[in-house]
Amino acid sequence: MSLPSKPQAVPVEFLAPEAEGVVVDLCGEERNVHRLEELGIRCGCKIRMLCPGETCLLAIEGKKMCLRLGASAEILVQPLTP
Repeated sequence: MSLPSKPQAVPVEFLAPEAEGVVVDLCGEERNVHRLEELGIRCGCKIRMLCPGETCLLAIEGKKMCLRLGASAEILVQPLTP
């Protein structure tokens, strides 16, 4: 018998509109990762994608935030299945 596989962590911009995920890692330049943490984006927090795109709109702990990440920082999330 095989164990059910967990979905792989994906960059936050790959979440579909209204999909949720839990932050599992922040990657990139240290100063950019630190800034994301100052904004409340940390491992373990739940994120909901409101509007995907190069500049995406996210809901994080009841707050809406617009981010353009690019190559300087990356938020990896574990998608939550309904």
